Amino acid sequence: MATQQPPRRTAARKVATVTQSKASTKTRTKARKSPAVRPLNKAAKTKQPMTKRAVFRRQTKARRQPLWVTLTPRTLSALMGVALLLVFGGALLWLTAWLSNPANLSIQRVDWQSEFRYLDRNELQALIEPYVQTNLYLLDEVKLEVELESHPWIRAVSLRKAWPNELLLNVEEQLPIAFWGENRLLNQFGETFVAELPEKLGEFPLIYSPKNNGREMAERFIALARSMSSVGLKIAELTEDESGAWSMKLDEGQDVVIGRKEQEKRIERFRVGYTQALRSRFSDIRSVDLRYTNGFAIEWKRGSKGAGAVSSLGQTLGNRGS
Repeated sequence: MATQQPPRRTAARKVATVTQSKASTKTRTKARKSPAVRPLNKAAKTKQPMTKRAVFRRQTKARRQPLWVTLTPRTLSALMGVALLLVFGGALLWLTAWLSNPANLSIQRVDWQSEFRYLDRNELQALIEPYVQTNLYLLDEVKLEVELESHPWIRAVSLRKAWPNELLLNVEEQLPIAFWGENRLLNQFGETFVAELPEKLGEFPLIYSPKNNGREMAERFIALARSMSSVGLKIAELTEDESGAWSMKLDEGQDVVIGRKEQEKRIERFRVGYTQALRSRFSDIRSVDLRYTNGFAIEWKRGSKGAGAVSSLGQTLGNRGS
């Protein structure tokens, strides 16, 4: 007859079973949390495709972030540069539109930085008046310069803008040194210009050449005038004919024929003869011909002390040249 086990052993088995169950549960939990298993679980999760709901949640979260969080520093710098360009461009457009109104910053003063001997400042002011009824931005500099340089007594013009409302004008006036032919004047640069100067008819010499070589004539006149003034003579006329022969008329009325060759040598010979022998009797001379190899010929005025001597001078002073 079998005997039954006592109840205590059964209870002990239950306790052991429960204990083993808890232990196995803890072991499974530790295995789930262990680092060795975690990467495998993550890799498994990433391999699985995201659901539409997860994708929508991620996009919604990204849209909720501020714009500056998603921009790179380089992009931010470019955006700031564009903004500055827009601001600068707008300011420039506004300033241009404001200056395009002639009433804004109109020209209040015109400063003539020149001294005039033959020009009238009031005449020049009336000449530029239509051009300065505006501001410096709208001023047509080219037309103003052309208008001023068209004046016969103005050689060149330069202007400068002094912001905000002043115009500086520098005018180079023509400075004549002689008359060129009948209706022109010659300046110190050998340039001819059309102008009238009747009050200087007795003061300025007359210079002319059919070749229109004003610069050469001006240089020759200055050299001759300096040479003649050293002995007290003044040139009234200096001309050149078609063949290139030079002649001059002195202030006292005597004609001096220089010729085409050796002009400097002939002038020096005349200066020496005038100083040594002719100074006291020069008012009795009508003309002097320097075209001789060893001297010059003199034609005396009628009734003067030296009348009749002209026939012998041509023979004693050598052969006449050109």
